[in-house]
Amino acid sequence: MQAHPQEPVDESKKSLDAAREPINASRRNALMFASASLAAASLAPRHAAAQLADEANTAELEIIRKGIDRKLDIFNMDLLEQQARQVYGHGTYVFVANGSGKQWTLAENQRAWGDYAFEPQRMQGVVRDRIDLSIELLGQKLPHPFIITPFGSHGLHHPLAEVATAGGIAKSGGLLTVSSSSTASMDDIAKASSAPKWFQIYLTTDDGFSRTVLQRARDAGFTAIVLTVDAIGQGSSDEYLRLGRPRPWLPYGNFPDGNQPPFKTNLSWDDLAMIREATGLPVVVKGITRAEDARAAISAGAAAIQVSNHGGRALDGTPASITVLPEIAEAVKGEVPLILDSGIRRGTDIVKAMALGANAVAIGRPVMYGLALGGASGVDSVVEFFRRETVDTMLHLGVDRIAALDPKYIRKSAASGVHGPVRVGAERLG
Repeated sequence: MQAHPQEPVDESKKSLDAAREPINASRRNALMFASASLAAASLAPRHAAAQLADEANTAELEIIRKGIDRKLDIFNMDLLEQQARQVYGHGTYVFVANGSGKQWTLAENQRAWGDYAFEPQRMQGVVRDRIDLSIELLGQKLPHPFIITPFGSHGLHHPLAEVATAGGIAKSGGLLTVSSSSTASMDDIAKASSAPKWFQIYLTTDDGFSRTVLQRARDAGFTAIVLTVDAIGQGSSDEYLRLGRPRPWLPYGNFPDGNQPPFKTNLSWDDLAMIREATGLPVVVKGITRAEDARAAISAGAAAIQVSNHGGRALDGTPASITVLPEIAEAVKGEVPLILDSGIRRGTDIVKAMALGANAVAIGRPVMYGLALGGASGVDSVVEFFRRETVDTMLHLGVDRIAALDPKYIRKSAASGVHGPVRVGAERLG
């Protein structure tokens, strides 16, 4: 075992009045949320009722049902995924872990890290304990570059949902990006900690409704808006479709009836102007994979760009984020910060991304696995894993500040493009 205890109706329109009504998941949606959580638990296999085998049929089960909170000893994200898989029902695991279509992009996000190799600089006198991971992002000083990327429905992973996630990332002072498709309400998440938070939105077909949701986020204290631009026909894996889309229903805490409004698919750069005008907040454009779009986003007023293929969950066949990062960095030339997500599983991945032009990285599935196995402390354990591996990698490279990373520490791998098939996630361990 890797995780050892150390202490655990779519509607075409929404009325503006309904949109303005704050939806508190801990009050109005409490019964729906509790019922859905029990339903999710009932779909899990019997042996997964306890998060650790030695807790089966013990009093600790009650703690687990309320929400486990424990530190995890993590040394490999594939092993963590394997353990989390035992907690989820099969359908939920497939929903969380799989990518769209044939999952080529999901696998490519892992394979492509091997296209780049390190070039360490020796004898630099770097002291491990003095390596500085801090960054500045949109005017905020952050202790490390690890952002929790927007990921919907944290209630699939833990009864406290995003409230637990917020508590976990706050332990290190890191940045949380909250999905508009969250289980908990934006208001409850905002109150969960004083750590910095951004709000991600999928614009809906009702522009007035979207505007009001954005203004609620601003009023709740979120300091930036992340506009996702690649979810215009969300992909599902073949296995998820074969199973009949079995993910348990959970309420979406930011919407009056708990249902996700239909996404706007005819997005344009004018939508950035609407968001900026409605909120007065900086806008991060997430889902960019080509240099021309990065330049267009800057021209439209983007304050930052998130290089992302949606973790392989949108258009299958899209290149890995690390593959397109260098050309996007060259086009942007430092005018705005670049954030990279999709496929990060090691500190070596993070250092490669930062050296090739990213100012920060955003992490999704590993955080969800930590949340499922350890709650808030499990999330913190995932962050600590990445911190430890990133520091170790920088020590070997001879770099004492993460802001000092640049392409001179990276070279194209001699084996670039000739790697064999890569199995995904926990399948590597089979």
